Amino acid sequence: MASSPNQDTPIPTDHRTTAGLLAEYYTLTVIALSLVLLRAWVCLRLTRNWGWDDTCIVIAWIALLAGLITIQLEANLGLGRHAIYLPDPEHTVLQILKVNTIYQIFNVICALVTKYSISFYILRIRNSRDVRWILAWLMLFMTLATTGAAVILAVSCIPLEKQWNKDVPGTCLFPKTAYSVAYVQSGFTIVIDLCLTSAPVIILWDVKINRGRKTLICGLMSLGLVATVSNALRNCYQGGLTAPDMPYAITNVAIVSILEVGTGVIAACIPACVPAFRCRQKAEPVANSYRDKKISVIRGGRWDEGSGNWSLGNAMSDSIALCGVKSPGRVVTKVTAC
Repeated sequence: MASSPNQDTPIPTDHRTTAGLLAEYYTLTVIALSLVLLRAWVCLRLTRNWGWDDTCIVIAWIALLAGLITIQLEANLGLGRHAIYLPDPEHTVLQILKVNTIYQIFNVICALVTKYSISFYILRIRNSRDVRWILAWLMLFMTLATTGAAVILAVSCIPLEKQWNKDVPGTCLFPKTAYSVAYVQSGFTIVIDLCLTSAPVIILWDVKINRGRKTLICGLMSLGLVATVSNALRNCYQGGLTAPDMPYAITNVAIVSILEVGTGVIAACIPACVPAFRCRQKAEPVANSYRDKKISVIRGGRWDEGSGNWSLGNAMSDSIALCGVKSPGRVVTKVTAC
């Protein structure tokens, strides 16, 4: 696999991309951790409204961390270097391939759980029957495609050890088979990314909130397009996994795959952290349908109107979650930011 170059092939310099890969992954992981912690504080202390979207994003970050550990192990083995400069190149390349297989499984799990978190978060914005059905079908297809990709990775060789130990008897799938499944999974991911990115724009189109805040919300949610572009680029560099100089050739696919999952977690967290930076927000009723009483200023997730109190954490009605404000049942409110 890592045969010596012939006399007509120039020997490449010992160029290393390891430091750049690790810097990218560590930076994205630390930023993601900071936002996950901030999101947890917002949900537990500020709004007191922890949901499934928050649980999923924590699981996604754990998968992101597991991916970082596997990338670090690959770097220790020689990821980002030309194979001819590695000690015992053939054995080392197979070991990198072994760890990379585990990394790919963590990668697809992180991407899937991040999509679940975004879907649950969209339901905070608008929990209507149509939205629930649309998201359910999208995530069903996404789950099936991701499960298929993970299964193909797990059974690419039977036994799997044969993938990195050629002395073990067994059979392996053709690389084109694995690529076909990866392309299908990537296609579903791109379509679902576009749907999840456009959903807040469609849902918030008629919501009565400040135009600047609405633009900010949609802009933050559109950060997920970075992950979409990274996913598309990953397909272009997929062939590096079977290149003779695999440790160096997979640099590009590693860069975009790390960018995809890292920015995905970050983009999913940023809109949920908006309440941490809010000032006082006022809710002005535009429809007198809740006991014909005016809603007063909302502070700390509660409102008072003379005879009753409403708690942000216990309300079950539709919410404008991105602003950290929930409206009582059957009240259409106009939320304005300070």
